[in-house]
Amino acid sequence: MLKLRWERWLFLLVLLLSSHSMASPVYTSPTLNEANSLVEIVPKQARRLASDFLSQRKLSNSSEKSPSAISRDEADSRIRTPGATIDALSILADAEFNLGNPKAALKHLAEAKTLTEIYELPYLGLNIQLHQIRLQWQFSGNGILAREQLHKVDEAYKQIKNPEQLAQGLKYQMTMLKAEIASKEGELEVANQLFAQVKPYIDNVKSSYIIISYHIIVGEHLLAHKQFNKALSELLIAYWKAIEEDSRALLGKVNYRLGQLFYDRKVLDKANNHLSQAADFYDNYDDSPLLPAVLKLMGDSYYLQGKYNLALVQYFNAMDHERTINNINNEIEVRIALSATYLHLVNFPLAEQYLERAEELLQYAEAPKLRAHAHLLCAGLSAEKRLADKTIDEAKKALDLAKQIDDISIQKHAYRLINRGYELKQDYKTALEYFKHYSALATIEQQQLDLISEDAFRQQKDFVERNIHLTGQQQELANVQTEYKKFQKIAFVMFLIASLLFIFLLRRGHIMRLQKEDIDKLNKNLFTHSRSGLRNLRMLKSKLPASLEASSDQFEKWSVGELIHEPLNDRLRFVMVDVPFLRNLHMQHGYSEGLSLEKEFGTYLKSKVVSPARIYHFSDANLLYIEPNSDRNSDPNAMVEKVQQWVAEFKPQRKLNRIVRIGMVDYPFLPRAYTALNDKELIDILLMATSAARTLSLDDHTSHWVYLKAIENAPAASLATGNVRKACKHSISQGLIKVHSSFNNEESLKKILKDE
Repeated sequence: MLKLRWERWLFLLVLLLSSHSMASPVYTSPTLNEANSLVEIVPKQARRLASDFLSQRKLSNSSEKSPSAISRDEADSRIRTPGATIDALSILADAEFNLGNPKAALKHLAEAKTLTEIYELPYLGLNIQLHQIRLQWQFSGNGILAREQLHKVDEAYKQIKNPEQLAQGLKYQMTMLKAEIASKEGELEVANQLFAQVKPYIDNVKSSYIIISYHIIVGEHLLAHKQFNKALSELLIAYWKAIEEDSRALLGKVNYRLGQLFYDRKVLDKANNHLSQAADFYDNYDDSPLLPAVLKLMGDSYYLQGKYNLALVQYFNAMDHERTINNINNEIEVRIALSATYLHLVNFPLAEQYLERAEELLQYAEAPKLRAHAHLLCAGLSAEKRLADKTIDEAKKALDLAKQIDDISIQKHAYRLINRGYELKQDYKTALEYFKHYSALATIEQQQLDLISEDAFRQQKDFVERNIHLTGQQQELANVQTEYKKFQKIAFVMFLIASLLFIFLLRRGHIMRLQKEDIDKLNKNLFTHSRSGLRNLRMLKSKLPASLEASSDQFEKWSVGELIHEPLNDRLRFVMVDVPFLRNLHMQHGYSEGLSLEKEFGTYLKSKVVSPARIYHFSDANLLYIEPNSDRNSDPNAMVEKVQQWVAEFKPQRKLNRIVRIGMVDYPFLPRAYTALNDKELIDILLMATSAARTLSLDDHTSHWVYLKAIENAPAASLATGNVRKACKHSISQGLIKVHSSFNNEESLKKILKDE
């Protein structure tokens, strides 16, 4: 009884640490871990590591059969336990098999089986038996023998007590192997049922390696039977799970399978994407046997896309790989592909060269499909050379082989080449008969493609639902429900707090909206003219009144009161326009009509002024216009004409006084003293110039303008007397300020200014 308990506990440990099919093995020896991870990727290196492990360590005392002796920690690098020895032999067997040495692989498994008998390890012995059956079946392809052997293993399994508790993994392995054999034998429904039997085990297993491997195997099965959409579902599950678990080896494998899937479905851009990812992974390892197959498939994809130069690159890379050189079938296949590519590139000498080498190698290989492809290529080359008889003869040989292996695609191409051969012989009647066979097979292929497309549509819903209800998501949902119950009360309290906060924010937002409306209304009242709607200069002071200082930020620091934004950088032209018709508007047209006209005039001027220029309603009949003016020597007539045109074009059908009186000054007023005058003092000078223009206009009833311009060297002291108007008049008399005007008599104008 004690011995039986030891065996049970030991096998539980073996299941966790050293099963080769049901989980990613985790061995007590780092060397075995590394070797196992490289079995499929680089079997040569895996073989070397496993062989070194066996040769450099001594097997522990075989007479000691305690669990500690059988599977102790491998910290002691001088010995190897029986369990570790069995693991190393299993890894060595897989490596030899992947290198094309099935007899050596089975020999290593026989040694491992002997050790399980010596140390009385029934569960581990069954595991090794399953391993033997799998490799023998993969080597011989004899499904009948494999099923008979599995039946014996199944009987031995049933004789063990409590097998479901201790070795569910063994049952999983047996069922998966039965399903794979059924799939290989073409028994689609049987395989599907067997794969479905282990689904509950997959749904409950903790190992992500088992889950990913299961979906890859099922995907490969469905892909082999042209069940493309179901295969896509399985492989995509494996793909995303491998990404989630960061399993690069499994991701490389599933990328290769997805590339095959999309290649078969003729979705070549997707095929290239996945194959490129797989090639990038396997290219990191020297002598990887999977890399040439990936490169060959990439070349085939480029070939179908008509990218023959890219296809050649991939074919040559595949042919140069050591694995391809050592495998005669692979080398024949690549050389046939190279010959076909050069035929499409119209390079007949190279096409013949690679075909001849392939035909030489075919003498040593039993590959009817490759032989048929070689005959097709020979027929194609003969057709290009217009050798009718040889074209027909080679194509018929390909046709016979294609019928033996039941390959519709090869048969179709053979019929087409036979048709072409008879056309070259001008035997059009016979050519037509073969063309009918070609058309019939082409129709069958198209129907198969149509069926695939229809199946894709019908499977789309199932595919989406299956992805939604992945096992991992179901487990996550269960965890979320548990957590929800645990924190339900906390969530309710948080909901109440959030509700109160939301109500507070709504209230605050409502108050802020009302305040904004009040501020907008206040802005409109304070900073726009009540009748014209233009901005006014009511707030033109050194600073805002104390009553508004606290809320100045809320008024967004309107430009009112800041006519000069950057005193050391602004170059501006100030224009005061006296519009007489605004002064007499209400007396001439009545109060209501006058209000309407004044409002329309304000709207009209807003449309004419382009930012950054600004216009203000200074007083009832006076407007202040400011615009950037980088050139002090610009002609003031242009400004006058623009303003005159604005007034002239306003409601030309109405009888309005179109006279304007314009005063102009520049800022900085003194070119060498930017801050000598502030905006209020500048407006004082501007009012004086406008008043002079108004006096001139009253005399001859026409529009006039006056432009005051300081000379370049006018000193700041000339206007620093405290009375800017008096200082300005004095500077005019001294010639420091020049007077430009529409009035030709400068002396009379100076007199008018002096009297202002």
